[in-house]
Amino acid sequence: MSEQEFIDICKCGETTTVQFKQEFTGQREIAKEMIAFANARGGKILFGVMDKTGDLVGLTYDEVQNISRELGNAA
Repeated sequence: MSEQEFIDICKCGETTTVQFKQEFTGQREIAKEMIAFANARGGKILFGVMDKTGDLVGLTYDEVQNISRELGNAA
């Protein structure tokens, strides 16, 4: 996904196939979202994006590393 595609998705807001997370909220909660997407048409969970507004807040390098590890464990 390109940077522009990411921004465009954020501008459209959350949908049944796009969920925003400002930060990683825990393996159990993320696993539930992953299961819901797997049982439907698939989807995207975008981290570093405010839930209600779609504003980009970003992530630090350490946050990206942690989320990557936690997502693998949740899956």
